[in-house]
Amino acid sequence: MRAPFQVLVFPYRIFNEQPRYLIGKRSDNGVWQAVSGGGEDSESTIEAAKRELKEETGLIGSDWQKLDSMCMLPKVYYAGHENWTNHQFVVPEYSFSVRVSTEPQLSSEHTKFRWCGFQEASELLKYDSNRIALWELNQRLNRNL
Repeated sequence: MRAPFQVLVFPYRIFNEQPRYLIGKRSDNGVWQAVSGGGEDSESTIEAAKRELKEETGLIGSDWQKLDSMCMLPKVYYAGHENWTNHQFVVPEYSFSVRVSTEPQLSSEHTKFRWCGFQEASELLKYDSNRIALWELNQRLNRNL
């Protein structure tokens, strides 16, 4: 059963000492976003993030980090929300970053993937929650380069 939370995952690589972020164009609505999805049954947020990354891209990463960025989303966006009695109106979306070293494989959820620098990704991403999490990740990575 769908759990009452959402995860957002930003895979990244370092190219020529600059971070590049993987975003995907959704096949259902045509918008660019990070890897995302909901928890299942009793899995933790990090377990959901790892599963979503694998399902949507075929990637398995390292250096997983839970970001501080999070938002609340209307629960009516998700199938099965009628069962989430402890969440009257909204559910949390937790953000993660993960370093990857291989290329993604398309799944049925995306029509294409793109490696982008911060500015390009920010301009392509549709949702504020994605842009805020990307900004945080970019700040963290550039502090460490």
